[in-house]
Amino acid sequence: MQILNQPVPYAERCIRTSSGTAIVWPFLNAEKGAGPYELFLDTNALSNVQWFVQLPEEIRAKCVINPWPALQEQWLSNPQFRESTTDRIKAMIENLAKLGAPFRAQFAQQQEGLLRRNDEALRTQFSLIIPYIAIMKSLLTERLPAQQALLRLEAMAQHDIPRFTSAMMLTALGTLLKGSQSLKLADDLKPAFSYLDSFLAFQPGRKDETDHINVPYLRNRAGDLNLWLGLPLLRQQGYRFVGTPAVVTGDRALHRLIARVIPPILHGDPTMAFALSPEGLPMPLCQRIRPWRRRFGFEPPRQLRNGRSE
Repeated sequence: MQILNQPVPYAERCIRTSSGTAIVWPFLNAEKGAGPYELFLDTNALSNVQWFVQLPEEIRAKCVINPWPALQEQWLSNPQFRESTTDRIKAMIENLAKLGAPFRAQFAQQQEGLLRRNDEALRTQFSLIIPYIAIMKSLLTERLPAQQALLRLEAMAQHDIPRFTSAMMLTALGTLLKGSQSLKLADDLKPAFSYLDSFLAFQPGRKDETDHINVPYLRNRAGDLNLWLGLPLLRQQGYRFVGTPAVVTGDRALHRLIARVIPPILHGDPTMAFALSPEGLPMPLCQRIRPWRRRFGFEPPRQLRNGRSE
């Protein structure tokens, strides 16, 4: 990837397919370029594959499929997947392979090996995201003025906890959008807060969720945010992308709000970093969130072993 000195408009970094799935080149200061493209899939993109044939031919012909985010989530949440990992991975990629998506020989076996070697690191990675899901859900559920919610968030951040600047920025964004629930991003038909509200809503009867915070709820939302955090984290850990990386997801909170407003950025140091993109947001709101990026540092999880996810 070439590091640019200026942001790339989101419309040039995102392709929406007719099935509702979006392909997002997440780094704010990197063009998608002429390929190749390494596409990182969430669980829905791996199971509902219509998006693949809906891609422009110049993208589809140059893409490499990487289901690592979806496999992480299955590994941590599905005991049956852990018991027969290789067979289940083969079944999961079968439909994409039939459509012409390239998968190298022994792909499923290699992915199982990576999951087993990095089990502890993956669990740590998810466990660091989970507290912020609970904090965000709590702050956005309570009837608090935005300023009071921000003060409570800052007080929480002063405790001895891993500090994800990006997650704090997202929570600060959510509290402010809650106070401006009619606000829409430029070129979007729905209020920005509605995406976060739907994202954090309980889904009783689905994936073992109930009408209150439980382990499946926290794990499911952490899996979603892991797609947003995952690529800059892989870069920090020395992963070498195939061409320009992109994420593939149908989660509207991710591709219409989070990835657009708080995108990762590239700089010479591979340490993960995020920016607040003012594209589509009122400047006064941006000015209230921007200090959160400078206020706290990032504590990375344990390094993955064996470099590439392959």
